Amino acid sequence: MVLSYVAPYLRHIVVIGMAVVLFAVLSREPGSEPGREAPEVSTAEGVLTERELAQYDGTEGSKGLYLVILGHVYDVQSGAKHYGPGESYNMFVGHDASRSFVSGDFEQYTPEMSDVSSLTDAEIRSIVKWKSFYDETYPYVGKLAGRYFDARGEPTEYSRVVQQRVARAEAEEEAAAVRGEELPTCNVEWKQESGTRVWCTSRSGNGVERGWVGRPRRYAETSEKRPLCVCVREGGDTEELVPFDGCEPASDSCFVKEEEK
Repeated sequence: MVLSYVAPYLRHIVVIGMAVVLFAVLSREPGSEPGREAPEVSTAEGVLTERELAQYDGTEGSKGLYLVILGHVYDVQSGAKHYGPGESYNMFVGHDASRSFVSGDFEQYTPEMSDVSSLTDAEIRSIVKWKSFYDETYPYVGKLAGRYFDARGEPTEYSRVVQQRVARAEAEEEAAAVRGEELPTCNVEWKQESGTRVWCTSRSGNGVERGWVGRPRRYAETSEKRPLCVCVREGGDTEELVPFDGCEPASDSCFVKEEEK
């Protein structure tokens, strides 16, 4: 009678004991045996350490070819003819060399190549465009812990500043596009017998069709960054934008004198 009463409790204790042993076995980390060093592993899924990344540099015995741009990791093994050992862009694999995408330095890697802080906003924006190419062309692996992301894959303060600068460059590009729509460039042709002619149509300069023609105007003060001629809407003349010498203000075509070029 006593045994039948105690038996369920004994079975319960045995089950608990077995569960404790099983948990201890499953939770035992690889490499925890005495005398064996535990391998370095990522602290978050999709985040690589520098040591892990170095295993994908294309050297003999490596696991493949990983390229990093702005802290994002891509598998470029399918482009081995470009990124493999001895190839033109091999310097890009196994580390983050983001700055080289605009500096053109492909010879020898240095840790400073991941630092883009000395670049202009527009140059950083160019690197982002390169990143878009890799997004479309190669498999995305994850993030590199370090300058741009922490061990959990969260953006660092450095990364946030870079993104702010990219946003500023994008805003400037949009503003320039608006200015281009407001002041499109003229059509320009040169002939030896007649010289340079500029003219406006509804499809002037950059080839964009619009609903107005405009009149050719030049900048009162020249600048290498300014076009030779822009098309201005009717009544849009300003002190900065003036008719070409010897050309009627209402004309849609003008010949440009050499001194105005």
